[in-house]
Amino acid sequence: MLAALLAALACQRAGPPEPSPHPEVLVVVNAESPVSLAIGRYYAQRRGVPEQNVLALRVPLADPSLVTPSHESVSREVFLRDVQAPISAWLAEPGRSGTIRVIVTTLGVPLRVQDAAPGAAYEESRAAAVDAELALLGSDQVGSAGFLGSPNPYLGSDEPFDIWRARQPDAPLRYVVGRLAGYATPLDPETGVPADVRALIDAAQARGPEGRFVIDEDPRQIHLGRDAGNHVFLAPAAAALEALGAAVQHDRTRARVADVDGIAGYSGWGSNDGSAGPAPYYGPIEGRLLPGRFAPRALAVDLVSTNGRSFAVPPSYGQSLVADLLHLGAAGAAAHADEPALMAVARPALLLGAYARGVPAGEAFLRSIPYLGWVNYYVGDPLMQIERPRPLPSDRDGDGIADARDNCRDLPNPDQRDTDADGFGNLCDPDLDGDGVVTTRLPDGGLSDLARLAHSKATGLYVPHHDLDGDGEVGESDTARAALFSGLPPGPSGLAPLRSAGGVQRAP
Repeated sequence: MLAALLAALACQRAGPPEPSPHPEVLVVVNAESPVSLAIGRYYAQRRGVPEQNVLALRVPLADPSLVTPSHESVSREVFLRDVQAPISAWLAEPGRSGTIRVIVTTLGVPLRVQDAAPGAAYEESRAAAVDAELALLGSDQVGSAGFLGSPNPYLGSDEPFDIWRARQPDAPLRYVVGRLAGYATPLDPETGVPADVRALIDAAQARGPEGRFVIDEDPRQIHLGRDAGNHVFLAPAAAALEALGAAVQHDRTRARVADVDGIAGYSGWGSNDGSAGPAPYYGPIEGRLLPGRFAPRALAVDLVSTNGRSFAVPPSYGQSLVADLLHLGAAGAAAHADEPALMAVARPALLLGAYARGVPAGEAFLRSIPYLGWVNYYVGDPLMQIERPRPLPSDRDGDGIADARDNCRDLPNPDQRDTDADGFGNLCDPDLDGDGVVTTRLPDGGLSDLARLAHSKATGLYVPHHDLDGDGEVGESDTARAALFSGLPPGPSGLAPLRSAGGVQRAP
């Protein structure tokens, strides 16, 4: 009794306890796995997340060690019962409404929702990354089919997520989500956390010299997607980073980049590169280290469809895995739990550019993904920020035209070619009918934007504003580039604001 009284008096003299550094974070673990519990405990300690903000789910596991992939995929029913329902209930408890903005999942929490109806078209699949669904909790978009109907309203934004979210109370995007994952073995003996996962958590706060960004194009014309990806994703990423004054190694040779020291950020084709192989595609291969050694707080985004499909040990290849980039020291990576198609991958220029400006990694990721509720997710500490952020330049794509006057703000186009004079440069304007969105098909059976391009290509008809790349013809490069804008508005442009459906009409 006396001891309790003395303790109470001591607390009064000391004043209220210091607030936690990150009360806005919810950490989600699977209580069926000691590995998952250890990860959540270690992260919460490192980041100062309140103990009461660690939520333990009870998702049945065949392998609590998490070495095998048995826990990674669940049905929609299991997701709703064992993941969504308890998290939603926790968030709805008194005093928690509106306080959580970041959700951190851990190895052991299911990775993907398997939900493909037999015979359903690819774009109508309800399969999704668990984390992509958690980002939408509380909205009616959880479990929605397809991706073309769910464009990301936060794509390319310059606003901090909290401010944007307050201005967009009805938007389906509700939370920043990150996953603490990596190969499950070996375990760190001090913490019981997998060594790669502990390294990922530690690297997000480690200090070190400023590194360089590596952008690795593949110039071979193996297929049109490669050419479009080089021109719409990779080359603009290098230009955006150079405009920020960052050190950039922009490689356009046929050989893959290797043996680079101090990589601050990486983007390339991984196993999709024409000179890739053998597996594991990253790491020590044939006497070279691909792509090299990562600096602290480094971020990676490669153009590989299923790069985040698994963290099982030993890994199974097909395509390259972001787990191998994390093993090399990357502290965060854009990942795909299943096939997203090239149009749906994170935009490297937006992700790396925002991150280099000091945007937290989880927010930078959300600014870079074109669609919501799909298979994209972020691996790493979503709170991670670069040590020495750079200010936003007036010309973010480095093409010599200030953003306020640039008709393709994010794609370098010094010629500012705009043949239909609508304020959007041809390079970023496959919205040919001017309805505010790049359509792949129309419900009334009319010609979509992509169908119009395909018709011009097939007939040899030259329509100037169908010639996106300005090479004097409407060809396969135009249709491939246009596909990367599917379901999205044109631009962005400093001369014409983003328009929704029903915008200014243009020539057919």
